[in-house]
Amino acid sequence: MKKLIAIALAAAFTTPFAFADVTIGGSVRSALDYVDYGGKSEQDSGVRIADQSSRIYFKGEDKLDNGGSLIWYLENRFNVGEGSSSIAWGSRNTFIGYKSSELGTLMFGKRDNAYKLASADYLPAFEAVFNDDASYYGKDQLLRRLGDRQEQIVAYDSPNWSGFKVKASYNFDSGKTETVNATTAAITTSYSTDVFSLGLAYALADDQSKLGTKAAGAQNQGIQLGGSVNFSGVTLSAVWERVNFDNGTTDADQDSYGIAALYKTGKFAFQGAYIIADDLDNVSDSGAQQITVGAQYSLSKQSRIYLTYTNVDNDDNAKFKTEGPNLGDAQADGTRKMINGTDLNIVALGLRTDF
Repeated sequence: MKKLIAIALAAAFTTPFAFADVTIGGSVRSALDYVDYGGKSEQDSGVRIADQSSRIYFKGEDKLDNGGSLIWYLENRFNVGEGSSSIAWGSRNTFIGYKSSELGTLMFGKRDNAYKLASADYLPAFEAVFNDDASYYGKDQLLRRLGDRQEQIVAYDSPNWSGFKVKASYNFDSGKTETVNATTAAITTSYSTDVFSLGLAYALADDQSKLGTKAAGAQNQGIQLGGSVNFSGVTLSAVWERVNFDNGTTDADQDSYGIAALYKTGKFAFQGAYIIADDLDNVSDSGAQQITVGAQYSLSKQSRIYLTYTNVDNDDNAKFKTEGPNLGDAQADGTRKMINGTDLNIVALGLRTDF
């Protein structure tokens, strides 16, 4: 009976897969971590198995008669251990688009905005961070605070013009009202050679007091400038970012600065970063700093094991965190919430395998 079922399933799927250029891939990422809470936090420290953004994707390409291609991408999140609550079908980048080797790629759907993707072109030592527990990227983190995955994106990625690249995106507000139209526009440019890279990114979030938080008349802006140099297996990156928060009555700037280093030798890789955020202009003791260090060993071309340590030191009126899952003090409704003045120390021993 099992053999007959297998034959029937094979027959059912033979036809569609014979004519479709579909690629299936993904990454399984998890870690055994220890999270120590300090400062003003009342949360007990503890050990857990924490997912580090495991995902599976399906993608396809139809080469058109004019030389271009129609492309599509469907990516889904899943958890190996404690992780994201957003694990629905299409929970990650999910879009359709047109690709041309001469003109670039135009995409529509759910996708990371241009501000989020910019740093991959000119900050490789920062991008090399080994896991979410050690990461410093996102609207609640110290860097790339206007970078996010957005639902209503139109995005453009240019070809590589002798080292120059341009990315742009615009996110519509499908739920706009007469008073609120929460759109986000972003544009980036970069130039890279084998020795160095430079880049600039800008984003404007209208009717948002913070990216993704709707507020009529508010505005959130971000600008990032950075660069890297490569020599003898070492990559050094440096970045400056300014975020402006305008609630329609008052506005304030907050600057962040960071340096990162990446060294690779044989199957080993070592990465470290230091980021500091100044106080908001109108809020004292609202800054923070983060130190991240890690070592990684490649088990094969697809698999690796790593050990990382991260410290986030928040001032009394700040609550920055890493991208690790479910950080903060436990609430009565079962959620976690970061408290102003919370300090984090996270040690993570993890595995990652890509397929």
